[in-house]
Amino acid sequence: MNESEKRNFILFVVGRMVSLIGSGIQMVAMPLFILDLTGSGTKMGLFATINMVPALIMAPFAGVIGDRFNRKKIMVLMDYLRGFIILSLAYLTYINKLNLFVLFSFQVVISLLDSFFGAATSAMIPDLVPEKDLMKANSITESISSASMIIGPVLGGVIYGFWGMQWIFILNGISFILSAISEMFIRYEKTSKLKSHVNAKIILNDLKESILFIFNNDILRNLILLAISLNFLFNPLFVVLLPYTFREIIGFSAQQYGLLETSWTVGILVGNIFLAIFFSKRNPQKLFKNGFYGMIVLNFLIAIMVFPDILAYFGNIWTIFIIVSIILIMIGITNAFVNTPISVYFQQIIPNENRSKIFSALGVIFQAATPVGMLILGILIDHVAVHWLFLAIGILLFIDIFLFSGKISQISFVLPEEE
Repeated sequence: MNESEKRNFILFVVGRMVSLIGSGIQMVAMPLFILDLTGSGTKMGLFATINMVPALIMAPFAGVIGDRFNRKKIMVLMDYLRGFIILSLAYLTYINKLNLFVLFSFQVVISLLDSFFGAATSAMIPDLVPEKDLMKANSITESISSASMIIGPVLGGVIYGFWGMQWIFILNGISFILSAISEMFIRYEKTSKLKSHVNAKIILNDLKESILFIFNNDILRNLILLAISLNFLFNPLFVVLLPYTFREIIGFSAQQYGLLETSWTVGILVGNIFLAIFFSKRNPQKLFKNGFYGMIVLNFLIAIMVFPDILAYFGNIWTIFIIVSIILIMIGITNAFVNTPISVYFQQIIPNENRSKIFSALGVIFQAATPVGMLILGILIDHVAVHWLFLAIGILLFIDIFLFSGKISQISFVLPEEE
């Protein structure tokens, strides 16, 4: 990268880092707040679903906008809007007017804004760095993002435990505004040749092109089947089952759970550092395959850990914390080996003019089953012992190995030769 490219890339990742620290603070505090307010796994699952569904619905349209308008301006505007909305939640908390209905309503709006921001940022990295540096740039971006999400959850558990939800909203709102300020200094011109206007016909035509592109690619079709299955199980487990189990059942404090939440992100950080330093030129297919199998096996270890007899054997809550944290770190490492090669592959094969809309369409398809899984798991938590839910998910993930092993072997990632 030349000096101009380095400057733009640094501003891009600094903006992400600041906003992600704030998001990490709120990410840990929110389920704890809902649990403390209601004690209901169903309501926590409902919130997780509300957080995701509007973004999924809006994502294809956001992708069309991301390809036809200046991606930098979209990023900046979405960060400012989210910052002011979250600061409004802080004010409502201060005057004691925040309830679940208000919280859920605001979250719908934030989720919609997230979809526009995500469509712009996911497509922007290849505009900022040369193709030969994509693996390294993605690894650095994910490493910095992971570092931010380590700091955020730790602070989230501590801040929520000592000062409550108001300060969580204040810090997160400020972080989005600071992120927008950083992004304003990126030197970026619209690179897509598509015209900057939209109507219903353009949107429908762009969506049709995206779907045809995706389903005419054998690798993408295989990844879609795999992602739908895994996201139906993995995402609800981490967003709904994990906080409920360790907060409500095992009895972790807000601070302990905040630290536990960072373990997964520490692993992602370590994994991406390994990718950037040691594995950027290695065979992405092997990294993907080993990471995929590793995630499933390690997840099954957590399922074993939460059985009552195993918990009673270890006894001390800090011993349980250390063991589960180590497992989560290892899962994070394997997750980096899966997600980063996939991101690079997508950035290479998808043309710039279509990148936002196709990324958005892929995101919708990949995540389509996640809200359903969150809602189902949230309801089951109130009626089934959590260790049986962990075991069931672990078994289903092992079944995935056999169902999709052939599909995984067919996936072939090809990196360009370095110039």
